[in-house]
Amino acid sequence: MKICRRNTRCIYFRDPVALVLLLFMSWVAAYGQSAPRQLTPEEKKELADKRWTPEQRKKMEIYFENMTPEQQRNEAASEDMKKEVWSVKDLDQRMDAMVKFVKTHPDFMKNTTDGPANMAFGAKEYIKVNHDNSAKLRAKLTAIDDAFPASASLGKSMFESMVANFLLKDGAALNYAAALAQSSINLFHQDDYTVSQRNIHQEREQDAKLMDKHYVPETFNPGDAVVHFHQEMSARYATLGSIQQKLGKNDAARQSYKQSLTFHPDMAAYLGLAKLEEARGDKAAALQSLYDADLTGHLDANSIIHMKQMYAETHPGSNEQSLESLLDEKYKATFHNPVKYTPYVASSAQSNRTVLAELFTGAGCEPCMSPDLAFDAALHRYTRKKLVLLVYHDNAPDADPLANNVTEERAKYYATGGSTPHAFLDGTELHLVEGLPSHAQDAFDSISNSIDKRLDVPAGAQLNVEAKRHGLKVTVMVQGTIDKAQTPLVLHVDLLETEVSYSGENSLRLQPMVVRATAKLKKNGSGFKVSGRTKIKAKYTFDLKKIEAANLTYYSQFDAEVKKRTHGMFGAKNREYKNMIDPTKLAAVAFVQDDATKNVLQAAYTTVVSDSTSSGIAKAQ
Repeated sequence: MKICRRNTRCIYFRDPVALVLLLFMSWVAAYGQSAPRQLTPEEKKELADKRWTPEQRKKMEIYFENMTPEQQRNEAASEDMKKEVWSVKDLDQRMDAMVKFVKTHPDFMKNTTDGPANMAFGAKEYIKVNHDNSAKLRAKLTAIDDAFPASASLGKSMFESMVANFLLKDGAALNYAAALAQSSINLFHQDDYTVSQRNIHQEREQDAKLMDKHYVPETFNPGDAVVHFHQEMSARYATLGSIQQKLGKNDAARQSYKQSLTFHPDMAAYLGLAKLEEARGDKAAALQSLYDADLTGHLDANSIIHMKQMYAETHPGSNEQSLESLLDEKYKATFHNPVKYTPYVASSAQSNRTVLAELFTGAGCEPCMSPDLAFDAALHRYTRKKLVLLVYHDNAPDADPLANNVTEERAKYYATGGSTPHAFLDGTELHLVEGLPSHAQDAFDSISNSIDKRLDVPAGAQLNVEAKRHGLKVTVMVQGTIDKAQTPLVLHVDLLETEVSYSGENSLRLQPMVVRATAKLKKNGSGFKVSGRTKIKAKYTFDLKKIEAANLTYYSQFDAEVKKRTHGMFGAKNREYKNMIDPTKLAAVAFVQDDATKNVLQAAYTTVVSDSTSSGIAKAQ
């Protein structure tokens, strides 16, 4: 499974064993079956660490016992790297040790994520300390670069690309940085990259096969590798353009940025073009590039503020909402959901059930794109009397401003481990087809088939829900009956925003059915206890101002949690805040769930109406 986790880049350490296994898995280029092997002293020491739960320890033990000879060789290389490189304290001597290590471990340099990345990160500290000594930097970095064997051109290109970025950020040895950036482009070939991606896919499959009791094989998709190659090539040209721009070579920079955009939309390329246009006084053109940069989902916080200021300056009398609407329209004009669907037609066996779907996603999660688009299409295939969707945004892999304490509570309830994507249909987890938009049709076909079948299952309750807004307070009233009194049943009442405009790092912008709050949220759960009853009657008032304040507090709480878990190495800062709620785009959902089985008996949906309009009653019978 191509899941996103809370990491420094892809895992925020919520599941610590995932980090350890990820590091081990990334040392592998190919997999094969082998008999259980004897653990090394280092592995036994790792397993004995008290921070692991019994379940985590068992997963690690399974992995260690099934390591192939190639995995063992790569693990040995990693151990050598610790002893021969990272144990050296003097930075000049460490750089020399890196040269020797690259020469003596040529196969380890072929892997694009391990040897080359470690060498680049080793050089990063040296660059920071010696940023004002171009000659020294060039000599030391060239020695490492020249040590890469000819058979490791892909790894060499990765090293050069990363080092060029580090030099750019420190403003060091820029002419040399430009040469490295160009070389990284020249060495980067699609065929080599596809082979590398195939190997990474095999790693993931082996991981899932060993660790996932619900493992379902997934075949490698060469089309995904093409998309990722284009993304990487686009980023490399954008880096070259940024270096050229810093050197004052604006014409060359413009050409590099434009070349970048022939491969894939890239934030740095759009931002670079915006700066060039603004520098020559063309604010209208600069704004257009800033719009494009924002829609990539990667525009930094300061640049977002600058875009808003420039928009206000060039559009007197406007407000931020008009800018959001402009970006929405621009997004709609350039992006189209590839899923094809037909309206749902009930079967002869159709019941009175309204199916509840709960989706855990992340605005920066690439594997979530196909499930996101599939569920978005499902909202059009089915009416809200047939399908209700609740979307919980989680901070996976990046900080997500639509995440909140409701996500935390439901993620704990379903034991998602803070990873995405996950989806549950009336409390039962679905197997999702994950990945890029090219997989969205397959994801939709699988999801809609499950929904169709579930609609034929009679509901275990009947619910009526009404929601009215008076100012910034929303009152939700639920009435209904349960077919058979049972325990332990809970009535959940959720408030959701039907659409939020936010460009996530995965480039999807219009976020549907975002859960903003739930009734009676506590540390150990939420909702109204209705065990042993056959009749339901509940009322709850949501205060939008309090919800906005609570969601704003959540940002800082999660940031502090990440810093605590990583001993201050990482934080979780949002590029922009989305705690504010549009009171005109609200809906309420009620559902009854068996806490023992997690089975949902019935659900109901209604739009929130202001108290000056007609009743907003929706029935699910």
